[in-house]
Amino acid sequence: MSKIFIDPGHGGHDPGAVGIRSREKDNVLKVALRLKTILEGYGHEVRLSRSTDEFISLGERARLANAWGGDYFFSLHDNSATASATGFETFVYNGSISAATTKLQNAVHSSIANQIGIRDRGKKRANFAVLRLTHMPAVLVEYAFISNYNDETILISEVEKLALLTAQGIINYTGGRKVVAAVPNKPKPTPDKLTIELEFTSGTLRKEVETFLGSKLQQEIATKAASERGYSSAWIGKQADGSAANGDLVALLMGAGIKEFK
Repeated sequence: MSKIFIDPGHGGHDPGAVGIRSREKDNVLKVALRLKTILEGYGHEVRLSRSTDEFISLGERARLANAWGGDYFFSLHDNSATASATGFETFVYNGSISAATTKLQNAVHSSIANQIGIRDRGKKRANFAVLRLTHMPAVLVEYAFISNYNDETILISEVEKLALLTAQGIINYTGGRKVVAAVPNKPKPTPDKLTIELEFTSGTLRKEVETFLGSKLQQEIATKAASERGYSSAWIGKQADGSAANGDLVALLMGAGIKEFK
């Protein structure tokens, strides 16, 4: 599996973009923490540039990813402009990049743009430090505009969705296998005394048997009839003391004749 470095933008004294109800640094950290858990669940090794509200310089973020030897780098952000600006977009470096970087951007961008529910502003390129200084394929995500009320609602209320869409895009490119914890075998439930574990081709016959097993009176009638037909008294006695199994009772029914109960 891959080593994936997740960089929640801003932090500490740098709040990033500020909306009416939230701050960029808080929103992206929530997505990053959830994204880490999801990717680890698919067998990837994940490291964050920050897991708390702390400030880390742009150069240090890239240095940490490079020193770790990450295979892929993702920087998470919220956009900001006018109150009417809306939409999702991704960025890669505007200099020389690998084919892997382009494919990675395509995979992540498509996964998010197709389901986030706002305008797709497109795949773009820019001279962002974290994209320029990292030594692995790197993508910067701008989820939505914190300056737009509806977009900000997505950033605040749909953390799980953003993390899942981002993870799906990453997995679409890098691969991954869901790690499922072993589930212990459940013991088979003990059948209730009135449970019928027989197959019937006739619904009428099934109903007759079910009725018989639930009726002490019918069982007593069958016991008497079976006794008259020469059944063992010890075997018949099981019905009286309650030790007869359902199979015994059905045999008793057969011995007495179903017609006796119609």
